[in-house]
Formats: sequence, structure tokens, C-alpha cells
Amino acid sequence: MYPTISYLLHDLTGLDIHVPLPTFGFVMALSFWAAYWVFTLGFKRVMGPAYPVRRLMDILLLSCGIIGFAGAVLLAAIEAPDGFGYNGLNYYGGLIFGAVTYLVITRRKGIPLIVAADVGSPGMMLAYAIGRIGCQLSGDGDWGIVNLSPTPRWLPVWAWAERYPHNVLRQGQYIPGCGGSYCSELPQPVFPTPLYETIVCLLLFWALWRLRRHVRPGFVFATYLVSAGLERFLIELIRINPRHFFAGLSLTQAQWISLGLITVGIFVFLYLIYYQSLQKSAIPCRDRS
Repeated sequence: MYPTISYLLHDLTGLDIHVPLPTFGFVMALSFWAAYWVFTLGFKRVMGPAYPVRRLMDILLLSCGIIGFAGAVLLAAIEAPDGFGYNGLNYYGGLIFGAVTYLVITRRKGIPLIVAADVGSPGMMLAYAIGRIGCQLSGDGDWGIVNLSPTPRWLPVWAWAERYPHNVLRQGQYIPGCGGSYCSELPQPVFPTPLYETIVCLLLFWALWRLRRHVRPGFVFATYLVSAGLERFLIELIRINPRHFFAGLSLTQAQWISLGLITVGIFVFLYLIYYQSLQKSAIPCRDRS
């Protein structure tokens, strides 16, 4: 793994170049840039070239970044107060706080909520996919459960079972002969779940990006809610997050929130279909006499 850019450069070039920049932070910055680019394209398409998109995006980037980060820290502390150093950020905390901030600002700028939600959906999916690359490269603890099953022939070992050597959290056991600052690896291989999420969410981003030109307002947002919720619910089945018992079910915090996203997404779908049927029934029939 590559806790800092120095480790990555050494693996790529063999040179010892001192760049103490955290790999996770660097990739997260790339995810913000990617979201900025996608949001800008989306607003230009729906609002027209005369709309001051760049000024709006600068406000959104700063506000959503700060408040979203605070939400990610807050929900991480609520989820695992005794292991805060291990679970430093919570994706759904950042998503919820950042999304609310985004919708409030765009609403104040005169942009309809449903338009803002549609524009933001592909960008959020892309940012999440890229962010998970940072989790995988740095080994930040978002890995899966122990996986001792034989590796399928069509998969490389690192895509099936990973011990995350030199992980940024220094979790696991000492690597013999290592003399650096990050000399730990997991005692048993685990599922590299961030890698799986990156692949799935890149495909979902592509689907949302293509869908946005072919459906009525609101359908992209509803599709995002259902697909993002379903993806996260399923990946949690092979992850190590703590579980919370409620209503006869034992699920992780992310799974409970995922169920909420799926429910809201289905509700939005049903509402849009119902609203569309009302519009069709309101159209007067032509006089054929």
C-alpha cells in the first residue's frame, strides 16, 4: 500500500523521492476536482451558458467541502466512538451534510430542487468512486472481512484477497525487515472492498451520465438514490463495520442509511410516475368529429 505519495513514487520509479503528502488526501482532492467538473457541465447544460456557473461552483465547493467533512467526522464518531482513530471519516455523514448544504445553496440561487438533485447525482457517484481508490491505495481500514477462499483463476490475487502491507493505519502485524514508518500488514487476507466499490460506482456513474439526457427531471436523482443505496448495502455484507440491532435486524450504520436511500428513491420514482400520469390525463382529447 501507499500511505504517502513517496511510497507510490518509489514503487513506480524505484527512486526515494520525499513527498510526505498523504495518498488518501491526494486522491480525495482528485475526487473533488472530478465532481467539480461534472457538476459544472451539468449546470451549463440545464441553466444555459449565460448562467454564472463558475461563481456558483466556487461557493458550493467551499461550503459543501467544509460542512461535508464535519458531517463525515461526526457520524464516524457516533458509529464507533471507541475506535475514532480507526474510523476517522464516514461517507454517509459527508454525503448527508454536504447534500443538504448543496440543496440549500442552489435553492437560494433560484435553481429548482429537482434540477439541482439531478445535476448532482452523477458527480456524487463519480467522486465516491474515485475516493475509494484512495481508500484502497492507502489502506485506510475500509477493507472487508477475512477471505481465505482460493483465488478464482480469472482474478489476480490482489483483487481477491489483500493483506494491505504498509497500510496507513499501521494495523496488523510487523513486516519482517521493514524499516519505514508504516511496517504493518494484516495477519490474514481480506476482501479489497474499496476496489470493488470503485469498479461498480464508475459503472453507475457512466449509467447516470448517459441516462440524464433521456429521462424527465427527477429520474436521475431517484436512480442515484436506489443504486447508491443498493451498492453500499451489498458491499457491507463483506465489510467489518460494527452492527446495530433494531426491529429484528442486525445491520451496519451504512446499511440502515442505505435502506433509507433506497426507500426514498423508490418513493421519488412512484411520485414521478404518478405526476406524469396526471399530466397525461390533464391533456384534453382532440375533437375527432
